[in-house]
Amino acid sequence: MDISEIASNAEPPRNDDLLGQARDLAAQAPDAPSSALLLELCAAIEAGPRDIAEIRREIFRDAVKGIANVIRNGQLPAELPLAKMVPGGYGSPELLAQEIEKANATKPITIGELRSIRGKVKAAEEASEAIDDLAKRIYYAKIFDTNPSTEDILPPGSPSRSLDLMSMIIQRVLPNGWWTLGSNGENLSDPSVAKVGTWAGDEPKPESAPTPALALLSAFILTLIETAKKDA
Repeated sequence: MDISEIASNAEPPRNDDLLGQARDLAAQAPDAPSSALLLELCAAIEAGPRDIAEIRREIFRDAVKGIANVIRNGQLPAELPLAKMVPGGYGSPELLAQEIEKANATKPITIGELRSIRGKVKAAEEASEAIDDLAKRIYYAKIFDTNPSTEDILPPGSPSRSLDLMSMIIQRVLPNGWWTLGSNGENLSDPSVAKVGTWAGDEPKPESAPTPALALLSAFILTLIETAKKDA
């Protein structure tokens, strides 16, 4: 094999390698104007993806505010999917506007908050609007932190009561994940047991609760906590 073949088969340099070479070159002549320019370019390239993500979130924030106002004013075009939710299950434009505003979850969710929410869910003996709000807080914070879209606005319903809605939340937050649901015993009155995994080879811990939806929510939160601990 000659040199030309080696060159043609060589992998292209990675951005990290090129940035490192540029910084090394700048370090050789720190007082040169070109060195300062190289360092500025390196910083701009590294900041690029984060800036793009933040721009996307900023656009989403503005879109959420605008759509909520349009709904309140009764100006939502009939051809939009969101228009089908009014009156629908939300019952009124105001309730749908409030739901859309929840999607503007600019505050990230922390492990501490997840643990606090888990404690409240574990203590719950039945579904409630308060638990629903906690489930939606987690959902919208996670969606907003990735690639937010108005298409991710949840349909009307109660996550703490509805398996369909709770499973939708899990599938959207963990697109490569899975969940199982069973019982601790043979009677219908026995607590439900659920597991939520992030990938096929995951081995999550089970969680139990008085109802299937609460068990699934509890298992979902536990998995998010364990995942956050690994990523920390």
